[in-house]
Amino acid sequence: MTLGYLFAILIALVFMFYMDGDIGVMMLAFLLLMPLASLIMTLLIRKRVTVSLALRPDTAGKNRQVSAVITLEKDTPLPLPFLRMQLVADPHFMPLNPAGKPLEEPPLEPAGIGGALRYRRAYQAYRKKKRTQLTPYALPLCLSMGTVRKAVYEIPLHPQFCGSGEIRLTEMTLSDYLAMFRFRLKQETENALLITPEIPEQKANSNLFRSVSTAVAAADEETDATPNYSASSMPGYDHRDYIPGDSLKRINWKLSSKRRHLMVRQDEPIALARLSVVLDFRRKPHPAGELGKMLALEEQLIESALGFLMLCAKYGYPCKLCYADEHGAWSSLEIDNGEQLAVEAVTLLRGGFRAQEKLAHLPLLPPQITQENGGVLLYFTACCEAEDAANLEQHPDLLYLLVPEQLAERCAVPKNASLWLVTAERDLVQAGGEM
Repeated sequence: MTLGYLFAILIALVFMFYMDGDIGVMMLAFLLLMPLASLIMTLLIRKRVTVSLALRPDTAGKNRQVSAVITLEKDTPLPLPFLRMQLVADPHFMPLNPAGKPLEEPPLEPAGIGGALRYRRAYQAYRKKKRTQLTPYALPLCLSMGTVRKAVYEIPLHPQFCGSGEIRLTEMTLSDYLAMFRFRLKQETENALLITPEIPEQKANSNLFRSVSTAVAAADEETDATPNYSASSMPGYDHRDYIPGDSLKRINWKLSSKRRHLMVRQDEPIALARLSVVLDFRRKPHPAGELGKMLALEEQLIESALGFLMLCAKYGYPCKLCYADEHGAWSSLEIDNGEQLAVEAVTLLRGGFRAQEKLAHLPLLPPQITQENGGVLLYFTACCEAEDAANLEQHPDLLYLLVPEQLAERCAVPKNASLWLVTAERDLVQAGGEM
């Protein structure tokens, strides 16, 4: 645009000197005054416009459409020229621009003087490509306003992975009407959407649930009560004969039909050994282009862990859920029912998976578990190396290590643990065995 405008001024000069001086002067004055007027108007509006970004709603389930709401406000009736920006979403969402190509990784700086020069040229080319190349998760926008003081634009988003999905506005520049002058606005804003998981329904006859229930019963040494659950039956409560006045909701109709008289569940379930579930939220380093694959694996762990907790709550097994909260500290909660688990599923996503370095200060196991003995522990992780395995071996509890099946070969297994694989279908399969 600038080069074309200069060419138009050159034509006006030629017209003024060689054809008609009066008309040439008028053309030249018009061509010189218009950019000046456009620049002045842009400078006047530059400090008087604000941009905000919101999500409606701020919590949603997977595959539910939400809206990114961009609001432009100004405190003057002067028109807003052209405001250019990019709406960038992370891979928690489906691509905003499916036709775009992923950006290549930045060049690595080599050693030596010659290498430094080549690196500088390569990095400049990378920065130029980063500014101009359309990527799948960046949507370019060009907005304008007339005399109205507020304008609202809604852009649909489609969540695809559970967790805290982030969106932001970047590369925000204000240009005049002739696109000859550009000014960067330092109003980059961001927002986050809590994408709730889909808790899968797991089967009570799966090998893992049978194994854990048997281990819980066998590890119970603190009570004389005999658990009425084994690998071939369902958990339940101690029972007694019906007494007139008991609530009908507490009658076990199936057992009553077998014994031919009414049987009532006791108020408290039978005592069982402690069962703990730990969600390891550490994320291993990975290339930027593979974040989507990493999110899919992390979602496998979250949804499978919640599904197993829901199964335990359904059949009367109280569990302790431990995870690193949004403040980077261990948080634990006793899970007794499905409604409580659904609420906690939203809370744990506020922190979610983070880079290993952000959780390096935390011990591998929460103090709430290391201070207790004689329980059963399920450890869900996507990051188990040799050092981690050595630390887990010091834990006296019976240990089940659960990892995504795609990472099984890279996982170090403690000697005191059995390895179970989390499949893409959210099934829990023992390594080398069947479901």
